Amino acid sequence: MSVAQQVLKDSKGGEQARAIRDTSDDAATGLRLLGRSAERLELGEVLDLYKTVGRRNIEYFAWIHDVYSWITLPSVSFDCRKDLGDDKTKLTVFDILVDDLADNYETRSYPLLQRLANIPWQSRDEITETDPYLDVGRRIWKDSISSLSNYPRFNEFERIFYFDLRQVLSSMMYSYLGNTAGIENPIETNFYSSYGCLVEVAMDMDLMCSPAFNMRELGPMRTVACLAQKIAHVGNMLTTYPSEVVERDVSSPIISLALRKGIIRIDELGDKAAVPKVSKLEWVFKNKAYSYIKKVAEYEKEIRSINIRGFSNYLLELIERFEGSRSLR
Repeated sequence: MSVAQQVLKDSKGGEQARAIRDTSDDAATGLRLLGRSAERLELGEVLDLYKTVGRRNIEYFAWIHDVYSWITLPSVSFDCRKDLGDDKTKLTVFDILVDDLADNYETRSYPLLQRLANIPWQSRDEITETDPYLDVGRRIWKDSISSLSNYPRFNEFERIFYFDLRQVLSSMMYSYLGNTAGIENPIETNFYSSYGCLVEVAMDMDLMCSPAFNMRELGPMRTVACLAQKIAHVGNMLTTYPSEVVERDVSSPIISLALRKGIIRIDELGDKAAVPKVSKLEWVFKNKAYSYIKKVAEYEKEIRSINIRGFSNYLLELIERFEGSRSLR
């Protein structure tokens, strides 16, 4: 049985995770898992931790694990592939913990958001308080970075990885301020919104496990990664905006555009009846994604140390795969 199948089996039909600050028996289970710092957690254990404080459908993580396993760069050493799939999924869990503090109308929390976003740069000595949500975030982060630090080329990519991670967390902060402080605008939304998909972070991890990659080609490789991130963001956005309309998340580019064009009013957010109106703009973002895919096809030819020819075809299929995750959101 694959990891994804096991996750689905354990999820008992995709049972929704409990709300933030749940104090049930699951929370006690999660705290026991937190104490197992000496061992690398299995993916299922990370999801058990998430369920003690999170709210997302657990089946989604099985889907994202399958995607990460499928779209790994062909240059990755075979013996790294399983850990890569697991670690990318674990970082996605951490990413979603942050995201729910920024975007969701019911769970937004600036104090928790700030503290969770600081975890990757925080030493144990700096931890002055405990909170179930933060404890889970710390444990998942610590488990993930402990694994990454053993990747063959981690030292070469460490600074780049942390730079890209900071962009991810900054995008979450922008989302929070866009939803609460009125700073949302089309230029910044276009700049920040794609980082939450973690694609550049995931490709950093692939390159850490790619012995043949020539660092002199890092520029064009990051161009491909940036474009791939924008493509993944469109695919993700087109499956999540119906729920984000209900969550009143104006940081979603399609919702932001619908508001600016007068297709919906701000007071319609929170009402499912607004979703069909917003859907009229899907074609705008699909066209953008297809234009990015064409650019990837051009830039992938500039990379010669590893063979990524045809990567653009994977991205085309990725857009279609996101449609299959719509029911899991």
